[in-house]
Amino acid sequence: MRNRVAIVVQVALPILAALLVAPFSVRFEGFWPWDPRVVDLEVYQYTGQVLIQGGDILTARTPRDGLAFIYPPFAALLCLPLVLVTPVLLKALWLAAAAVAVVGVVHRLGLTGWWLSLAATAAVLFVEPVRETLGFGQVNVFLMAMVVLDLVPGPRLPPWRRRLLPPGVLTGLAMAIKVTPALFVVYLLLARQWRTARTTLIAAGAATLLGAVLMPRESLAFWQFLLAGDTRTGSTSFLFNQSILAATLRFAGNGMAVYYAGLALSAVVAFAGAWAAARWHVRGQPLLAVSLCGVATLLASPLSWTHHFVWVVPLAAVVVDRGLPALVRGFSAAFVVWVAAAEFKHLPWGEDVELTYGPAEQLLSGVTPILGTVLVGIALVEGHRSAKRTAQHSAETAAV
Repeated sequence: MRNRVAIVVQVALPILAALLVAPFSVRFEGFWPWDPRVVDLEVYQYTGQVLIQGGDILTARTPRDGLAFIYPPFAALLCLPLVLVTPVLLKALWLAAAAVAVVGVVHRLGLTGWWLSLAATAAVLFVEPVRETLGFGQVNVFLMAMVVLDLVPGPRLPPWRRRLLPPGVLTGLAMAIKVTPALFVVYLLLARQWRTARTTLIAAGAATLLGAVLMPRESLAFWQFLLAGDTRTGSTSFLFNQSILAATLRFAGNGMAVYYAGLALSAVVAFAGAWAAARWHVRGQPLLAVSLCGVATLLASPLSWTHHFVWVVPLAAVVVDRGLPALVRGFSAAFVVWVAAAEFKHLPWGEDVELTYGPAEQLLSGVTPILGTVLVGIALVEGHRSAKRTAQHSAETAAV
């Protein structure tokens, strides 16, 4: 009983921090009366209302901000319960749940007690992607937590709970909610984790099929939008889009040839990230493997807003792992610090001003995907070297 009370008290601090930071992380609103404009959460709740009323989620736009729902239809089904509570209560519950998700991830990384509470609170307050995710009411923290808690072994929170779902189910559901986690299937296959990969595909397929059966027209239209490259979110070259494609457009211009070159480079980095993740998984480093694959999904996706980069939270644990190569730890540290601070956001942005950047501004706006790509490359090379050294050591031992 005492342990349970201690856990509740330790989780309370990150929750309080989330409730405090949400009104100020995006728009600097007043704290009282407490009613932060978490615009993406408003989209989710509005989508649930549209579904109940028999409307079209493809054309619906929120009355206040004119924002569209851009996720697969299965994700729209998950919006239905959100209409059961008032907007203010939903915001409080959502932010509290997001803070608990951060606590769960940090606990899986090995921290306990007040160190766990303080580290999770620091992530909420000072890590820009986490803070912005809270400010927008986004799903990023939940999706990242689903994958980490699914694929990275470690202590559970609460500690008396046993695993309820087989490995792969949560990752598959994350894939059905937002397509980008599909790269984890590639990583699992390359790592020869056949059972987990199969479970992931079954879970993702079942959830996607459910959405298709209940909303066939919307499902077809969603995949048509996706294959056509229509994100329905405005200019791809926007500064806060920190993907490889966006950086390529800011560097080389907004032409179709540049666009396809950016997509090709994204695909190469995606495969390299999955391959590097598989190598480190085989080397007994699942946390590094999952973090690398998470970073690769951000780099490769055509649209990766700054608040999508919550993967720096598990990647931060890699920095302090002395069993890993110094280069991997060093570039991980550089990536985590740069993304967490997000100083590039001081550049001018909006209305395609990004396409007029000078060389220095172009470079500053592209540090995130450049650092991330270098990190993936170094991890791949170091993983190959580590495997080679192990093979040589095994051969020498066998010879003796």
